[in-house]
Amino acid sequence: MAGISMAVILKEFSNIAPYLVGSRFDENLTVRYLKNGPVRHRTDVLLDICRNKRVLHVGCCDHVPLIKHKIDNRDWLHGLITECSEYTIGVDIDVNAVSEALRISGLENIFAGDITSADAVEPIRSRQFDIALFGEVVEHISNPVAFLQRFRENYGDIIEQIVITVPNALRAGNVRGAFRNTETINSDHRFFFTPYTIAKVACDAGFTPEEISMATFTKAGWLKTMILNRAPLLAEDIIFVGSHKFVGSHK
Repeated sequence: MAGISMAVILKEFSNIAPYLVGSRFDENLTVRYLKNGPVRHRTDVLLDICRNKRVLHVGCCDHVPLIKHKIDNRDWLHGLITECSEYTIGVDIDVNAVSEALRISGLENIFAGDITSADAVEPIRSRQFDIALFGEVVEHISNPVAFLQRFRENYGDIIEQIVITVPNALRAGNVRGAFRNTETINSDHRFFFTPYTIAKVACDAGFTPEEISMATFTKAGWLKTMILNRAPLLAEDIIFVGSHKFVGSHK
């Protein structure tokens, strides 16, 4: 994966793990990131991650008013992942969005269900997955740690990795807005994240960070590309990859 690799987690986990799992505290902890190639578009990165994999796509439908437009413009993530993966199962708690996505897309791999419920979503429970993808989902959840923890308890035994994408609190648009005393945000969002804080949330939920990279949410022109190559932390999106298998060994 390209972008910023949170190398301190991969190479020096013993140094940063105590802070992520809460056994050490520093009021002014400084986390340094290594630039690791160009910052790419979020969709391109996710398609590379999911290619030829068995994918569980959580929150797969998108907002109802956006589904048709995205499908028409070949920008609907669930459809694109379905095309490139070995197989994909999508689940969404929004029954209306599921109905609309099924109707417009013609796909049959989308199901309504609550992945935090004690009642298993059967199309999920009966399969094994390489990846569970939460694409721009966690920022909508009032308690993201409990949400991810319950998912791990319910389905952790049938997935290998978790991939979470979230909006970046340090993105350039937020910096510009701060100078104008304005905030531009999806009205259903409850959080922005930094690479460290999404790693902290994931650790609290029982997942071990493996890689974190930055990505753009819109196609970048030459000026934006040049800026992000120098300062990737200004990108709009964070992509977190983790595993639930080894977190206990770091505590």
